[in-house]
Amino acid sequence: MLLIYLPTHSPRCQYVFDRIFSAEWGIEYRVTHDIASFQNDPGPKLNYSPGRIGNEFFIKATPLLAELTIRDVIAPVSEFRGLKVLFPCGESCDLGFDIFSAVFFLLSRYEEYLPFTPDRYGRYPAEASLAVRNHFLEVPIVDQWMDLLKNRLAESFPGLKCKAAKFKVIVTYDIDVAYKFKGRSLARNAGSIVKDLFRFNIANLQSRYQTLYRHQNDPWDTYDFLKQTV
Repeated sequence: MLLIYLPTHSPRCQYVFDRIFSAEWGIEYRVTHDIASFQNDPGPKLNYSPGRIGNEFFIKATPLLAELTIRDVIAPVSEFRGLKVLFPCGESCDLGFDIFSAVFFLLSRYEEYLPFTPDRYGRYPAEASLAVRNHFLEVPIVDQWMDLLKNRLAESFPGLKCKAAKFKVIVTYDIDVAYKFKGRSLARNAGSIVKDLFRFNIANLQSRYQTLYRHQNDPWDTYDFLKQTV
């Protein structure tokens, strides 16, 4: 059982703690808001607050997880032990950064709730994200942070055991239209040909002809490639 000190109740903290300690590591944890009971507890304990209490494992909390509203948050980016980290706190805490705020910020996609300039489909553009701007979009950064915390806790509390991580991949495809040219009725193909002629879309006409007369695959027929990537 891991005892965690929080100054006040926080739904965001509960979400992050459940995600890391319960779902990922299989660790039971309990939260207390009472400093005296926290100090007197002899077991593994973690202090997540703005200030250290004693010689406990301490992660300095930024205001983000104590808040209930969404605001324009600036998430500072730094490096700690070769990893990009958010909300750094330097040597004032035992991990070097506020991992719980960092995990919440990324998993909740917090920045997508803030004002942004959408792409032509109304989506949040990846180029605007903190991950792209700081070159960790394709890095499993949250897992790496959790490994870092797990190792530090294991050093401090050797009796605190985590379950082994298990991973599996479930690939799904959201396909609205299977083919660009194949499978269309004669009437639809004829209408599309007339439209391409009207627009002088010669490339589309050539591609349609090559596809329908089986000289090439349909441009949207990428299913063999998708199977190979799984």
